[in-house]
Amino acid sequence: MSKVAVAYRVVAYVVGINLIFVIGAWIAQMATDDFSWWNRNSDLIGVIDMIHGYLFMALLVLIAVLSRRYHWKPAFTITTMLFATIPLVSFWAEHRATLAIRRDESVPAS
Repeated sequence: MSKVAVAYRVVAYVVGINLIFVIGAWIAQMATDDFSWWNRNSDLIGVIDMIHGYLFMALLVLIAVLSRRYHWKPAFTITTMLFATIPLVSFWAEHRATLAIRRDESVPAS
């Protein structure tokens, strides 16, 4: 696999895990009182949320680069980007994109 594809896989997993944490933290903040760990550490959660945003933008750039390199159809590219925003589904989207990359790399160049 190319370095871009490996970078995509790593960033996709980090963003997916981060997305689950951020949504879980948001739910925990809403469900608990003001003195809970989640509410007392809202600044830390905010920093993690901001990092998630930057990593997500990097993920979108990596998807666009892979799309150009492997000649993905626009629908495949757009759905991969959209699926990256959904908790747990983002892991499936990464797996689907990785399969497409491996399939393209296994085809001999003509």
